[in-house]
This record gives sequence, C-alpha cells and structure tokens, in this order.
Amino acid sequence: MRLRITTLAVTALMAGGFALASAPAQAAPGGTQAVAMAGGAITCHPEEDRAQAQRTKQAAQRARVAGRIAEANRLNAIANAYLQRAQQCEDAERNM
Repeated sequence: MRLRITTLAVTALMAGGFALASAPAQAAPGGTQAVAMAGGAITCHPEEDRAQAQRTKQAAQRARVAGRIAEANRLNAIANAYLQRAQQCEDAERNM
C-alpha cells in the first residue's frame, strides 16, 4: 500500500511539473519566431559547400582504393551532406 501511494505521489508531481514546464511554451505569444529571426541572418556559401564535397569525395575515393571501405562510406556520407546543404541554401535563396 505504501508503494502505491508513493508511486501515485511521484506520478502526480511529475505530471504537475510537466504541465508547469510546458505551459509557458504553449502560452508564448507569436512573436517568438521574430525574436529567433532577429538573432541574425544565416549565411551560407553553396560554392564552398560544393568544393568541400568534391574534396571529401576525393578523400573517400583514396580511402576506397586503400581498402578502407568503412572510412570511404563515412566520407561519402559527409560529402552528400555538404551537397544537400548547398542545395538547401540555394533553394532558400530562391524562395526569399
């Protein structure tokens, strides 16, 4: 019986804490996005990202030739991330 009461008390405290912690975020005015945007412009350089992707792909090819397949796969994934970021930057600039 004691265990049940303790468990119920802890559960109630956790639920109350969650409700109090999430209430300010839900009740925040719509201006929070403007504050986040006012923090500064995000700059991106798609040319540099594409150049870095090319260098990373070359390093991946060297690793593959040397027999380090896992490293080559990791470097290819990084190069693809650079290319994706460059594409996202270009898309964002087009949509502004």
